[in-house]
Amino acid sequence: MTLSMNNEPAKDIGYELGQVKSGINTLLETILPDGAERPESLHKAMRYAVLGGGKRLRAILCVWTHEILGGKHRAAAMTAGCAIECLHAYTLIHDDLPCLDDDDIRRGRPACHREYGEAVALLAGDALQAYAFQLISELKGPEVKDILSAVKLLSETAGSKMLVGGQVADIEGEGKRPDEDLVRFIHARKTAELISTSMGIGAILSGSGRDLIIQIRDAGRKAGLAFQIADDILDVRGDEKLVGKGLRKDDEKGKITWPACFGLGSAEKMAGDLIDDSIEIVRSAGDDGRIESLFRLFLERVS
Repeated sequence: MTLSMNNEPAKDIGYELGQVKSGINTLLETILPDGAERPESLHKAMRYAVLGGGKRLRAILCVWTHEILGGKHRAAAMTAGCAIECLHAYTLIHDDLPCLDDDDIRRGRPACHREYGEAVALLAGDALQAYAFQLISELKGPEVKDILSAVKLLSETAGSKMLVGGQVADIEGEGKRPDEDLVRFIHARKTAELISTSMGIGAILSGSGRDLIIQIRDAGRKAGLAFQIADDILDVRGDEKLVGKGLRKDDEKGKITWPACFGLGSAEKMAGDLIDDSIEIVRSAGDDGRIESLFRLFLERVS
């Protein structure tokens, strides 16, 4: 897949993704606490969870959104992207714990609690959540009001009405009859909102106005739902070695998923429609093709 920017020759989206992903990974390596710093086990677990692979989609969306909207603070957007990756890693650590989703594999290797024990893994997640806010609050370059808005958005997303609330609804929904309203409630909060927030923070740090930020966040929310639908489909028919985590567990646990509610065919169509809608929104906001291409990759995992 290729993209064209500012009438330049088309570039491979894989190259563009690789460049910014490499930058994000290098920055994470630098800014995370050193594993040799006391308490060593905690800092090693934090680094293990964050640096052990991952697509960096949320960080990339933060940076690219900032750039397509004319933002001039790329370094700040990169750091904000790293903060979002720390928050995301915290959610994965906690999701994998035996008291929640009870998964032993994450990103193709033992989950954090399998490597460092449940207590240290739990606390590593706590520390990463706090560190995400530290990183955002210390940004340099954007206006103070925009930094405060980014902190506020991230805190709302991490709270009881979004990420944590979606996790609770997911747990309480296990074994219940598939319910369309509930599946939307869970995944709008567990998955879609953090992708929406990643783009929203990129927009905020660019100095964009409220209406454009709302528009961009809506695109991220739609694309995030499509990403989750694809994830649910992969759990049904994916290859565990390629996906990098345990599969076929949603059905075993009686999870409320998109395929369970709508069937595989309808779920795939819904994901495609959501991606089409999200692409239309980012095009109208001035996307140069990068975000559109990335959104399309969300569905290529299940095609």
